[in-house]
Order: sequence, then structure tokens, then C-alpha cells
Amino acid sequence: MSFTDEVKQEIARLPGNELAELSALIRMDGSLQIINKELALKVRIDHGGLARKTYSLIKEKFSLQIQIIVRKDPYFFGNHNIYELLISPQPGLNSFLYQLGLIDQEHKPLFRIKERFIKERSDQRAYLRGAFLGGGSVNSPNSEYHLEFRCEHQEFAEDLVGLLANFGLVAHLSQNHNKHIVYLKSFEDIITVLNIIGAHQALLKMEDKYILKDIKNSINRKVNCETANLDKTVRAATRQRADIELIEKKWGLASLSNGLQEIALLRKNNPYANLSELGQMLTPVLSKSGVNHRMRRIKKIADQIRSDHRWI
Repeated sequence: MSFTDEVKQEIARLPGNELAELSALIRMDGSLQIINKELALKVRIDHGGLARKTYSLIKEKFSLQIQIIVRKDPYFFGNHNIYELLISPQPGLNSFLYQLGLIDQEHKPLFRIKERFIKERSDQRAYLRGAFLGGGSVNSPNSEYHLEFRCEHQEFAEDLVGLLANFGLVAHLSQNHNKHIVYLKSFEDIITVLNIIGAHQALLKMEDKYILKDIKNSINRKVNCETANLDKTVRAATRQRADIELIEKKWGLASLSNGLQEIALLRKNNPYANLSELGQMLTPVLSKSGVNHRMRRIKKIADQIRSDHRWI
């Protein structure tokens, strides 16, 4: 089961403002049809539990006759059904469509969110829940963060962006294969949407994965930093040993001052120690900057030898 299916399974069981949720669901999954010059409605749902809930709600609240057709999903590998709810022309259907905001009083199609569904906070939450049930998806917490609503009409998509803005969310709008996509890509925004629609178990799962991912990334950053520092130390130590060996070969270490001789011998005998560790081996102890200063003096002498050698 995908993470989207988990979210939909969780929120499909929630009670709430049934009309607002139903309006959004049918807006996303429904299509108006003409049969014998009369309006009909087809709703295509790919979750059995949601299909049963929608069927029962329409049947009990609006007393409409509904035909259900179950089909195998041709685009899905395995045992997966598509449920089509067909409401043929009948008394009460036009009133039902008008209440949902799908048609106006003249029976013309509407493609905006009906104002009554966005006045109260509870209605807004229910409407977003229905929109997600009908055309929403969210990536697994293990992958990149992405939540979207796939809408048929641009006007509705724009209204959905405005509805999300009421909760302080800045959604983006794009188009893909004649669909208008309203999407969010930040972890914080997606968590907010899951909270709005009541998917609290999915929210907790996503937060757990986020924490684990953050800990893993933090460990990786620390390991990478330590590895980089170790590489830097090894490279610096290699250069310092090369300088010391050159001085020893050409002039002898006895040519160096006592302090430089001391640090040169320590470096030869401790090839992988960092500057702080070398400083701790001296008596008296010398700071990292003090050791670095002596190494720079050694390098300067070695560079002088190299420069003189080039002219020989």
C-alpha cells in the first residue's frame, strides 16, 4: 500500500462536514453527462471504502438511485478495482448538483468552489479532505517531499490555491497532461496539510521518518567533515615531512634552531599527528598556532633550498 493510500484510508473514516467533503470529492472525481437531454453524474473512485462511503451518503442524505459498476484497473498490476457510481437523470439530481456547487440555478456547469464551503474553518478542512480523497497524492516519507492535488479545471485549481492560503500555505500551480496541479514541496507545508485533513497517523509517521533522516544526514555531515579534516591533516603532514627530509638531506637538521629541530623530529616520528597533538608532546606544551608558526618557518627554509637548487 502506498503512503497516499494510507492517508486516504485514514481520512475516509473520519466524520465531519459531509456536504463540503462530498462536494470536493465529486468535483475531483466526478463528471457531468447528458442522457436524453437531462443531466447525469458519474463518479469514478479507486478505493472500495471510499466508494461505499460515498454511495451510502448520497443514498441516505439525498435519496438518489445509484448504479455501481466495478472494473479492473487496466493501469494497475495486481488485484485493483475501479468503482463507478452512476446517477442517471431523476428527480432531485439537479438540486443535489446545485447544493454541491457543480451547477448554477440555470443548470450550467460551475468550476469554482461554492462560497458556502469556505466560510467556516470546519468547512474548509472538510473541503480539503474531500479534495485530497478525490485527487490528492503525497510522496512516501522516504523520498523527496511532494504533495499535490490534480484538478480538471484551472478555475478550481486557483480556488484551491486560495483555500490553502487561508491556512498560511503558499501552494504552486502547474500544468501536466491537461491537468492543473496544485502542489507543495516543503516538509512543514505537507505536515500542515496532513494535520488540516485529519491524517494524524500519517503525520506522525512522516515526522518519525523526518527525524531519522535528519539524524542520518547529521551523522553523514559529521563523518564527511571529520574525513575531510583527516585528509587535510595527512596532506599537510606529508608536505611537512617532505620539507624536513629536504632540509635534512641538504643542510642537516643541526642547521635548524633548537625549537625547529625539536618540532622537525616530532613530525618525523609522528607522521599522522595533527598540530595540536604535536604541541602537546612538547615541553613546555605549545599551542596549535605556535606549532603552525614553526612549521611555516621550516617550509620557508625548504623553499629557499628548492629555489637555490634550481639555479645550480
